[in-house]
Amino acid sequence: MLQSLVYMSSATEPFDEADLEAVLDHARTRNTADGLTGMLVHRGGRFMQLLEGPYDAVMATYGRIVADERHDEVRLLVEESIHTRRFPEWSMAYDRESDGVEVPEGFSTFLDQGDQSADQSRPRELLRWFRNHPMADPTAAKGKHRRDA
Repeated sequence: MLQSLVYMSSATEPFDEADLEAVLDHARTRNTADGLTGMLVHRGGRFMQLLEGPYDAVMATYGRIVADERHDEVRLLVEESIHTRRFPEWSMAYDRESDGVEVPEGFSTFLDQGDQSADQSRPRELLRWFRNHPMADPTAAKGKHRRDA
């Protein structure tokens, strides 16, 4: 039996592409060593991450995230036991500023192209919501998501 959880947080400081690539590199190395897989999504200063793997490793990683000063307003959205990994390949998606630049290894086109999976699980639906919902972007509170009258 494996553990899966999804959390959402706000970044305490802005992350540029170089910062996000460094996060991806560090997370992939550490999570691979801990037997974790999942998806990390960054958009507009917010993170949503799905972690899956052995219970102790998932909970220890989540504990480090909660204590990490780069995260604020960490909210656990879903926690469940699973039989099969939904994201067996570690990946990250974020709004890229540089079109035409080589995509880093482990980068997902999830934000640009969406999710073609038929998986209707709560974690997958939360990730889809994060991609599509204007309130996932902190600027939405400024009315950016509203139609011009």
